[in-house]
Amino acid sequence: MSIMDLSVGFTTSTSIEMVEWIARNADSLDLYGVWVGEDIGRPQDIFTVTSLILLETKRVNVGIGVVSPFIRNITTLARAAAALEEISPGRFRLGLGVGGLQDLASMGVKVERPVESMRKIVEALREIWKGQGRISGKEIALDHYRPQPSRIDVPIFMGVRGPKLVSLAAEIADGLILSGPRQYVKEMIRLVRERRSTAGLAENDFSFVLWVPTIMLSDDRDLELAKRVVAVVAADTPDSLLEEAGASKEEVEEIRTVMRRGGVKEAAKLVSEKLVYEFCVSGDAERICEYLRSYSSLGVDEVIFGPPYGRDPREAIQRVAKAWGGPDADRTQPKR
Repeated sequence: MSIMDLSVGFTTSTSIEMVEWIARNADSLDLYGVWVGEDIGRPQDIFTVTSLILLETKRVNVGIGVVSPFIRNITTLARAAAALEEISPGRFRLGLGVGGLQDLASMGVKVERPVESMRKIVEALREIWKGQGRISGKEIALDHYRPQPSRIDVPIFMGVRGPKLVSLAAEIADGLILSGPRQYVKEMIRLVRERRSTAGLAENDFSFVLWVPTIMLSDDRDLELAKRVVAVVAADTPDSLLEEAGASKEEVEEIRTVMRRGGVKEAAKLVSEKLVYEFCVSGDAERICEYLRSYSSLGVDEVIFGPPYGRDPREAIQRVAKAWGGPDADRTQPKR
């Protein structure tokens, strides 16, 4: 079984108080990393929040997982990432994804040709970091932008779904952030390895990161919290992935309908324990660690705990970190 690392994750919906607690304790908890996800509808800025973690910690890797480049100016994105890398060289990882279709639609953004666009964006970011600003195309035009040459080298991870975008990640990214049912994760890892082998790319130069909802269960109240999370995740999961998970499309469609009419709390009442098992890692700290470690056999290099963690997030993080037993000493920097 290959080496696997434990990180903790949170989103820009998390209170600043909780963010500060994670920042103060990440190193002492012997976590491998901290990942920050973006909730587009929330007021917190993901780059500002990520900088708090980098400034407060000394050892852990810190990643953004993920931001959509389709709602930001490409030069702003490049400069923000460069600044985070300069705060603590070698610890920052940038995660890119298309973004949730509903979130993009709410902002009036329609993404055409996402595969071609994501390729151009990743190429543009790396060219900007090298100081080469003449980049043209329908998606990006930087004919008059002249960045100063730098030695910035930011690992780019992609958080994407679907065979075409995952194949693109295999070709141009440093890693892939995976989510979804176990069978889907297994299939996407197989696809990446196959694509990299065909392209003559080294397998060891690519990392697989797994981020699925995780929650430590103490009693039935924790299970109700898990059901709320699963209701949201399942409702946003494409039908093709539901089939791979063996989940009932009819059950999920009913959840979607109730959520639109009555909100998450009402929709959660329809979530079965089987659906919780498919979309959420739950149990006591030892059970969570055991299940997350089982993904090592599929090729996952790093797993992310949370959110929602449990009713007491701080206790849950501490107990899972203790049960995990600390990071592997010879993997203290992200793969390049």
